[in-house]
Order: sequence, then structure tokens, then C-alpha cells
Amino acid sequence: MRRAWLGVAGVPVPLPPEITARTGQRRGLRVVEVVPGSPAGMAGLYLGDVIVAAGGRPVQDGQGLQRLMLGPAIGARLPVTVLRRGAFVDVIAVPTELGR
Repeated sequence: MRRAWLGVAGVPVPLPPEITARTGQRRGLRVVEVVPGSPAGMAGLYLGDVIVAAGGRPVQDGQGLQRLMLGPAIGARLPVTVLRRGAFVDVIAVPTELGR
């Protein structure tokens, strides 16, 4: 099975109460590593960003993000919404094939 790769690692974190009230989502995925030159790095994801959605789906943990990294995601535009310094920021990542 082909897998897509973003080049980012994260840990689940609670979202601020005002964000939870606005989105109904309680957790996000705080970025703790961005591989240099990776799709995540080229998209403009930064350490400390909190990923709240990818591909239009809520992301609350690493497994939520990994579920999106199937073969069809390779080379496709993946919109990612992050919480950065209290504001929502949208970036577009293009996952590559894992192991390439």
C-alpha cells in the first residue's frame, strides 16, 4: 500500500476555550517537528502551530492526520488549518510518497 508523507510530528493538546466554543473541537495537534524540505516545511508549517483540520476534516491527534495519508493523498493539494498565535492560518501542503 502506498502511503503519503508530510514530514511533521505533533502531540495532542487542548484547544483554548474560545476556539472550542467556536469550532466544537476540544483538541488539536501541536507541531513539535518539521522535517526541513518536507511537504509540511514547504507549506509553511512551523513549530508550535496547532493543526486543527486537514483536508476539511478535524485533526485532534496524530492518528487523525495519518488517516489522511493514504495513496490518493500523494501529490494532491491538502489544505491544512492551523492555530498560530491565536489566529487561524490556512496553508496548502502537497504530500509526497513515503520512502521516496
